[in-house]
Amino acid sequence: MSETSNLAKCRLFSQAKRIHLIFRKRPPQWSISDWLKRLAISWNWKFVDENVVKIGPYQLELTPYYFELLWREWQAWKNWYLPPWSLNGKTVLDVGAGCGETALFYYYHGAKRVIAVEPQTSLTRLLKKNMERNRWDMQVVEGLFQPSMLEWNVDFMKMDGEGCEDLLLKAERIPPCAIEVHEKAVLDSLTRRFELKVLPQKENWIIQNFLEPMNDSAP
Repeated sequence: MSETSNLAKCRLFSQAKRIHLIFRKRPPQWSISDWLKRLAISWNWKFVDENVVKIGPYQLELTPYYFELLWREWQAWKNWYLPPWSLNGKTVLDVGAGCGETALFYYYHGAKRVIAVEPQTSLTRLLKKNMERNRWDMQVVEGLFQPSMLEWNVDFMKMDGEGCEDLLLKAERIPPCAIEVHEKAVLDSLTRRFELKVLPQKENWIIQNFLEPMNDSAP
């Protein structure tokens, strides 16, 4: 077999591997239509290394679990986590930042700065690598969410950290936000205390306050 044929085979194998990684099998609970929508969204995502995916101008190192989460939920995040007003030039407080997958989502949609709060040290290591790799204007906070963070000068907050949301019950006000709630009692208390839209999910709830910020937060 010629060297040229071997090279062609290697290229085909590489392309097949990429298709296997990016174009996931259809989960049984998804309709063919939903699956095709996700394939359409990720058609131009590329793996530039074993655990590094390129989306638009950004490169993100992820664990396999968080890549699967990113691929499955990117479209849903547009409904859950994206306000109807522009994030261009805005600062986002990302509570439960993981490896930086939702930070990438917000930068992709115009955010200027992200404050990423993540308690797991194994994930903050990747967060910092992704911040440096993309030269993001980002502050990484290694630790649990604290109610005092609500006083920071941010334009929008996304919260997905089990147990964090009940701390909001102590707050006088909350910024424009999207929050994943894991307990019905907390959901009921939050919706009584604040004016929030509720999006029921299979195992939890997304609550939203999409009022545009008035830029009156303390620095």
